[in-house]
Amino acid sequence: MRDEDVLGAFREDPLPASGVDLARAVRTGRRQHRVRTAGAAGALVLLLAGSAAVPAWFTAANGPGNVGASPEVTIGPPPPPCPSPVPTPMVSASPQPAGTAPVEFDVMRRWVDVSGVSDLSVQQFITGRYWQYVDFYDAQERFTVEVIVFAAGGKPMFGTPEARDFGPVDLTGAESAGQIGGRPASWLPGRQGMFGKHAARLGWQWADGGWAFVAAADGAQESGQEPSAEAMAALRAMAAQVAGELVIGRGTAVTMPFTVPGVPECSRLTGTNIYRGIHANGTPFVRAGLTFSRADNTDPLLFPPDVVTTVIADSVETPADKPGQATEQVDGRPAVVGDAYVLLHGLDGFALEVSSPLRRDPLLAYARSVRIVEGAHGDETKWTDRPIRP
Repeated sequence: MRDEDVLGAFREDPLPASGVDLARAVRTGRRQHRVRTAGAAGALVLLLAGSAAVPAWFTAANGPGNVGASPEVTIGPPPPPCPSPVPTPMVSASPQPAGTAPVEFDVMRRWVDVSGVSDLSVQQFITGRYWQYVDFYDAQERFTVEVIVFAAGGKPMFGTPEARDFGPVDLTGAESAGQIGGRPASWLPGRQGMFGKHAARLGWQWADGGWAFVAAADGAQESGQEPSAEAMAALRAMAAQVAGELVIGRGTAVTMPFTVPGVPECSRLTGTNIYRGIHANGTPFVRAGLTFSRADNTDPLLFPPDVVTTVIADSVETPADKPGQATEQVDGRPAVVGDAYVLLHGLDGFALEVSSPLRRDPLLAYARSVRIVEGAHGDETKWTDRPIRP
């Protein structure tokens, strides 16, 4: 992974890579919006742990003067110095007044309970320090609904109706949407969301200082075509239904099917991602991962440049999905070893993907240090809520 991969925490690798139903991939492309700002997007998960020496990239061109968040993008505590002997605390322990959103979320805990959402399936759930994201689709894979919930330290940024620039959420021209959870809600105008121009977007403060947004879009809608009044009313009804079925607040812990050895130098845990899909052969799969980096993004649209290492466990990926790519053997397993990337097949039912700006030997050493939780394949009750080993 290179420095330019500024969306390293949430890149497109959670999508099925190959061996995928092309028709399904087209539908997936319709229902997912991939945001790129100042660089490419990148996969999800971990980095070099304390068991290996700090590589040169920590202190050379990617040092504190060149890596990290700009003031316009990230707020809160600055990225830890490089190297950092003490991991940065994951979340502030300061209590907040009743009815006030926390400044930060615990990255390893979900703040959106979607169990009450009916008639839709969760495709992706992303957690971060300042926001959390959930992506739904319907049984026909035509309609998509996205939910973004912000902590008080988050900075919602949206495309303004008049320009392609990002700006703070603006209620100018918004229509009243009644109340959500006893708080005033609005229908947002223009391109204020991660979907295309003509999605129905609902926004409200779920707690003082914390915004929540629900957007519903029709994948069958032609690009640039205004939906009819009837079609927009249906999208609004879908968004309002989902918003009313959410429970926002400190919820269940995030779990992972693997563990990694500690927090890397110069990094902290900045994200988790669970992506679910259907393989071309009809088998459901899950891709679960963690991300370590030095800086947190305060909005899904704005990612600071940073050094990122990711690790993903995929429950069904095999060498047959990418014919000809697994050209090596690592510990007797088919493997792909490339530029700052390694993929190991056949780890207790999972394929393990690790991306990190490391040379081959330390990268392979780190990949070998990842441990699949016993019984995790096919049984998520075995997954651990403590994926970082001391």
